[in-house]
Amino acid sequence: MTPRARPVALIVAALVVLSSGVVTVSAQTADPTRVVGPAQAGGPGQSTARAGVDSTDDAPGEDLAELARLSAEAGALGEELHLARAELERADAERERREREAGVAAGLAVVADAGASRDQSLVDRLATVRYRGGDTGATRAAVLAESPRDLVDRLGTLQRLSGTTTSALDASRAASAEAARLRRDADVASEIARASARDAQGRADELDRRSEEMRARIDEVRRRVDALSDAQRAVWAGGPLVPPGYVAPAVDGVNTAALKVALTRLGSPYSWGATGAEEFDCSGLMVWAYAQEGKTLPRSSQAQAVSGAPVAMADIQPGDLVIYYPGATHVGMYAGDGLVLHASTYGVPVKLDKVDAMPISGIRRY
Repeated sequence: MTPRARPVALIVAALVVLSSGVVTVSAQTADPTRVVGPAQAGGPGQSTARAGVDSTDDAPGEDLAELARLSAEAGALGEELHLARAELERADAERERREREAGVAAGLAVVADAGASRDQSLVDRLATVRYRGGDTGATRAAVLAESPRDLVDRLGTLQRLSGTTTSALDASRAASAEAARLRRDADVASEIARASARDAQGRADELDRRSEEMRARIDEVRRRVDALSDAQRAVWAGGPLVPPGYVAPAVDGVNTAALKVALTRLGSPYSWGATGAEEFDCSGLMVWAYAQEGKTLPRSSQAQAVSGAPVAMADIQPGDLVIYYPGATHVGMYAGDGLVLHASTYGVPVKLDKVDAMPISGIRRY
């Protein structure tokens, strides 16, 4: 069970059955954070204080609590998948970089091998020249010289030939050593590239598996929410989109401008994986709002929880991101007046709720 699902037992205890077919949901009794509906299962919070549901079900409250748990788990998994996709993209980029490095290293090794072969050929040719010329020492030069000037020329030629041979031999040895080193580097780079490819493939396979799990959970939540009665759906959706008396703060910078943009999405439906402009999931709403002001945010609530600058609750300002639950599985935007704007869960529109309606794990400023 995810951290978002822990309050379920409290909810079920608070969904008091039955008085003439009416179920009274008391948020104050169920959870000290005053969460009702999907929030009570550890999911994104709705701060409705009380709601009545006419139902012919045997245990309608328990049905909603179970639905809230399923919805919370689906939402948490969705945020984890956003993070997994980002990690897969990084793994693919690392694989491509390592493969390029391996290709460059292999190319350098080939060039070095060619250079070593060329230098060795020069050494071989010089050795052949000296071998075929017989004794090429100074004594033979003196014997064969026809004049002092001829002797000087012969000795100079011998010196140059000896120096060329020595230089070629040194160059050949150095080139061979460099070629061997580059071949080792190429082998190491190739192995790292293969390891990066295996890591990327493993992440891709795991993402595919979890995406299938996510689709199954989404289908189950949609089926159950769509089957709710009108009264149950009212409880599920919670209170009004905007609490009475709320006034949006004045725009004084990028953060409040992002909040102003986000507030235009009040009432928009929740959709897993959506980033607007008509539907959103929780982190997608944050990404979309800040993107309208030219600022790029990470895609998942977990990544949003470790980016930006940390902010204490006493210093919170409109536009700050409020991260919820120990696993950072939900996020909203502080809207001022003790309220948070967030995309909650399927069947619940984008709305304002009490900022402390869910357990806060952190606040970040971008």
